[in-house]
Amino acid sequence: MLAFASPSLAEIGKLRERLTPEVMAVVYPAGAERLGPEEGAPPAIAVFKDDKPVAYVFSTLDIVAATGYSTTPFDVIAGVDLEGRITGAKVVFHNENYIVHDRVRQRLLDTFLSREAGRPIRGAPANLLPPDFVAGATISARAMRAAVLATAALVLRPRVAHAAVTVPTLDVESYSAKSFDELVAEGAVVRRRVTSGEVAAALTQAGASSPKLEVPLRAKGDDLYIELITGLFTPPAIGGNLIGLPKFEDYKREQPSGSQAIFIASNGPYDILGTKYFRASEGNRFDRLRIIQDGRTFGFVQGDYTYAAGFRGQQNAGVFALAAGSGFDPVKPWRLELLVHGTGATPATVAFGLDYQVPDALVLKPAETEPVAVAPWVEAWSDARLNVAILTVLLATLTLIFLFQATLARHRLAHRLVRNGFLVIVLVWLGWTAGAQLSIVHVMNYLMAPFKHFEIGFYLAEPLMIIIACYTLISLVLIGRGVFCGWLCPFGAMQELLGQVSRALRVPQWNPSPALEKRLWMGKYIAAGVVLLLVMTEIDPSGATIEIEPFKTAITSKFTRAWPYLIYAGALLAIGLFSERAYCRFLCPLGGVLAALDRLHLLNLLKRRPECGNPCHLCERSCPVRAIEPSGEIKTSECFQCLDCQVEYYDDKRCPPLVWAAKLRAEEKKPAAAMVDHA
Repeated sequence: MLAFASPSLAEIGKLRERLTPEVMAVVYPAGAERLGPEEGAPPAIAVFKDDKPVAYVFSTLDIVAATGYSTTPFDVIAGVDLEGRITGAKVVFHNENYIVHDRVRQRLLDTFLSREAGRPIRGAPANLLPPDFVAGATISARAMRAAVLATAALVLRPRVAHAAVTVPTLDVESYSAKSFDELVAEGAVVRRRVTSGEVAAALTQAGASSPKLEVPLRAKGDDLYIELITGLFTPPAIGGNLIGLPKFEDYKREQPSGSQAIFIASNGPYDILGTKYFRASEGNRFDRLRIIQDGRTFGFVQGDYTYAAGFRGQQNAGVFALAAGSGFDPVKPWRLELLVHGTGATPATVAFGLDYQVPDALVLKPAETEPVAVAPWVEAWSDARLNVAILTVLLATLTLIFLFQATLARHRLAHRLVRNGFLVIVLVWLGWTAGAQLSIVHVMNYLMAPFKHFEIGFYLAEPLMIIIACYTLISLVLIGRGVFCGWLCPFGAMQELLGQVSRALRVPQWNPSPALEKRLWMGKYIAAGVVLLLVMTEIDPSGATIEIEPFKTAITSKFTRAWPYLIYAGALLAIGLFSERAYCRFLCPLGGVLAALDRLHLLNLLKRRPECGNPCHLCERSCPVRAIEPSGEIKTSECFQCLDCQVEYYDDKRCPPLVWAAKLRAEEKKPAAAMVDHA
């Protein structure tokens, strides 16, 4: 029932059909005399009063198709009046992992969006709710708010009159979604293919005999040497479609006002970058590229270059900036030249040009440049400064625990106090207060983001989670799975603390036989494989199978969800009262992923002696999760790094090899003592 309960998918377009009276009452509560047709670019519906348009209603899904934490775009229907104020906003579809099927968070999200009414596109009044009002789903709330503001600006730009100018000026405001092929068809992007034969012929014509090239020519004359792709990046109608509007806005925000930018990409053995741009001795110049306009030459250095990550499979892609005072005019024709340098007895440089002029449709009467709102991920880090500081201290403490684990393990009481205290902080602050519970959802989102062409802001939009994920990855490679599973997982901390209470109350404990336990261990691998397969192949587009994790119920929602989820989470915790961390050991899909990767770890900090396993089995019996084989070997993929075995290892009152060594030392001292007494 939990696995297959999923909302219906939203349909792009047909906004009028989704604009029900209930939605309209939220989006434009002032009441409309009538609504116009859905029209324009970007599409919107005009709201009329006194037979005049006073506002426009739009859908974020139809225009920007923004995503939050889920990879599925959400649909927020909102309105904006002619003065640039939001009239209201209502989410009608989403697949946000921490809100779907959660009535409490859904009500909080609705309240959060409704309070956007009256907000100007630029600036923020003091009475707005912060994104963390939707506790545990801050990233989703922030993404929806940002999408409403960005889409409102796009809707308003072509519909509000702007001041006229006397000279042709680049339109830096209008935007409509277009494919790469459409950009090529209209001349917004141009491309040229240069073969090895063309290069050889050009060098011969230049008088270069047998020149030495940085990249040798191919064997066949018609083999590709380089394919050039370029276009003016400055207008959002081009740049926003090349790398995605959110990433384009991030780039634009960081550039000085009035600067221009050119997009350049290449394929083939010869590339646009060369090797001199990262050498200070060469002036950090890009020696293979230059722009020619009206007899002037514009070159680039390393500081002008921004890497365009993952652009449509191109081998090299970047955005090259031209300063505001450079003299470059974006509305005039220009030429990109690729330079091929031949050295030897008769050195020569040949140029291959690619002519460009911005399409006439983008040379329009401009509007004044609007300040762009702060990127959602920047806002997220700013809001999370205190939590980031606390988490930094927590992770630094954990690092010290592992660096000095031998010292800590020599003191049984100190180890127990430190471990239990740390687990309480992880559960209460990291889990219930900060809501930073790493789960299989994060693994899937991080894996799928490059294929969804998500910008860097996607990864950075949840500060605590990205810090924990990075720390987990590093510790996984160095030590193994147990650092996260044993110390940083709030749900795991809850299970262990409840297990200690259970044992203190003398609740009977059960552990399977070694043969059965090895079969049960496979459960977490199977769970991980099934969830990853179903969600990443979109067989389960709603991600309902992720509910195999009780984290949303027990940690981020703090047991405020519907009763089926409460029963499921409660049942798992109840099982853990009779078998230590049963869910972590046998069913957790995130644990399955980490355990599979544990085999890559480089260090083993857990000490062993030759007597471990033969004849001594003290550590094996003391391991709460049975991660020590009868042979004495620690199976790190099942180890939670609790250090209980190390406490036994250093205890000279319990560890048999240490006890035997102490006895031998005592016996050696007895004869000497007897001789002294006799004397």
